[in-house]
Amino acid sequence: MFAKLCGLCRLPEKRLAYMFGFEKSGVGFVALVSCADGKISKTSNFPVSVGGDGELGMPGIPEIFSVGFSGGKYRLDFFDSGESVFFNGVRLSGNLDSIPPVSTLQAGESLFYLVVGDSKSLERLSKIDVSKWLVFFSDSGRVEDEVPFSRIRPSVEYRGLDGSGIAFCPKGFELGFMYSQVFGDSSGAAESANFIPSISDSDATITCPMCWLKFDVGDAFSIASHESLRGDPVLGPEEMLRFLPVSFNSDGIPLDPAGMPAPDVACPHCRKKLPLNYIELDRRIFSIVGAPSAGKTYYLSVLIKELQDSLYKNFGIAFKDMDPTGNMLLTQMKNKLFSARRPEEAILAKTVLEGVMYERYPRFGKMVALPKPLSYSLSNGEGEAASVIFYDNAGEHFEPGLDIEESPGALHVASSDAIFFLFDPAANREFKGRLGDYPDPQLTIGGRFDQQDTILSEMEVRIKRILSLEPTDRIKVPLAVLIGKCDMWLHLLGEKLSNPLSKEGLDMGIIDSNSDIIRNFMTDIAPSIVAGALSISDDVRFFAVSALGHSPVLLTEGECAGKIAPVPEKLSPMNVEIPALWALSRVTKLIPVK
Repeated sequence: MFAKLCGLCRLPEKRLAYMFGFEKSGVGFVALVSCADGKISKTSNFPVSVGGDGELGMPGIPEIFSVGFSGGKYRLDFFDSGESVFFNGVRLSGNLDSIPPVSTLQAGESLFYLVVGDSKSLERLSKIDVSKWLVFFSDSGRVEDEVPFSRIRPSVEYRGLDGSGIAFCPKGFELGFMYSQVFGDSSGAAESANFIPSISDSDATITCPMCWLKFDVGDAFSIASHESLRGDPVLGPEEMLRFLPVSFNSDGIPLDPAGMPAPDVACPHCRKKLPLNYIELDRRIFSIVGAPSAGKTYYLSVLIKELQDSLYKNFGIAFKDMDPTGNMLLTQMKNKLFSARRPEEAILAKTVLEGVMYERYPRFGKMVALPKPLSYSLSNGEGEAASVIFYDNAGEHFEPGLDIEESPGALHVASSDAIFFLFDPAANREFKGRLGDYPDPQLTIGGRFDQQDTILSEMEVRIKRILSLEPTDRIKVPLAVLIGKCDMWLHLLGEKLSNPLSKEGLDMGIIDSNSDIIRNFMTDIAPSIVAGALSISDDVRFFAVSALGHSPVLLTEGECAGKIAPVPEKLSPMNVEIPALWALSRVTKLIPVK
């Protein structure tokens, strides 16, 4: 059993011995640690009753057993008080001739740790943070969530799990309680929570760009290279085996079980290959949210080109494709748009649920469709670098009523370092009224109804639900509200916007003044959008952008008849990169500001 635990933890036996203090001491003690508030009761008076109103009392719970100490051994004598008691995951029904140094104890709905004669573990337990709990699989130790105790049950139910094999423990400790015995009906069968594999006092530092779950660097999988190792038990026979490396060559590259160098790295949750150097770089996730047909795909396709040009021209920062294979579809769309000779050649396909911009990944034991990450790296030639991940999401993913467990494609917003909400004025009744007979087919074609305030509200609900925030709380993540297609409405502003970008840096004063002008304008036209944005984040700015810079045309002939298309020779993006530069200045040190 001891060897099995060491193998599961991947920790040296010496550390386990330290954790559990197997050294014998001449003077015994017994301590009770409350998981409700971290309070510790301790005594060396034997025998001592646990429960009731004594030294090791439990509010509202009668005496349930006594602990005796003699000859260096601890004995438990059970009192059949009628209280449901679980000791180390087993329903207690009789005496125990010996008890381990540290045990879990559940009496009714109250949870405790019982420590006997183990001063080192007691010291560690005195430092646990009972405001944060780790939820993990007991058989593998894979951590799935970190939440307050009140959110443990919603966290498990949200994932569609029935609680089997799920355990939880306070952050800063390893021994956990079984979910099914605390929150569900239990038959009393032995089901103990093993120890989580990573060192618990170190935070998970990596967020997977595919499934958005967190993991520690040491838990990352390597991907086998030798052809004999084709076939992964989760991903299927066509994928190479994922494994935890135990040996390395002289260059520090992991060796697969066949002895071949295996430089590629995979997420330990979804097991998908991570972009090159993803773990080493400062990672930033940028989410673009908007209603269906708001123009997110056009915006993102143009943004990549404009950002690449602007970063190098103004700041000498190289913006490079970090994953050419994974980014291939977006690259093709960008090239198609900027290389087109006729309007029909410039039409970009709408991103649809589970379309080509999506891939199926294993997440919490089921295969689900998630948007492919679009990964890019930034470096300034002075040793500073970062990576940024974009997502092209189908707008339908943010519509209310969608089962986000079966189709969790929009959950990246809760892991984002910056969020971009793209507002489509062509779908807004008030905007259309003020534009009158402005000659743009986007104002009359499509028959879309305006649900953008609902999309924004749904995004807020999901973010706060996933992050366990109160309705009145606001996130610290920068939120850029992009009022799109500004080529058709800028004349309505009444005030001229200034250019915040120069080779000296991004002028934050101009960013703020432009934002105030646009915010006041939007408060008059669409106040629900302004109110919704300000209730989500405490770092909000408003931007006027246009991916095309002109009014597209309605095609009347050929197979594209009835579709709206950009005019290639009129393509002139407006301010597309400014929101991304502002967000980068907020979350990295790469962008100079003034």
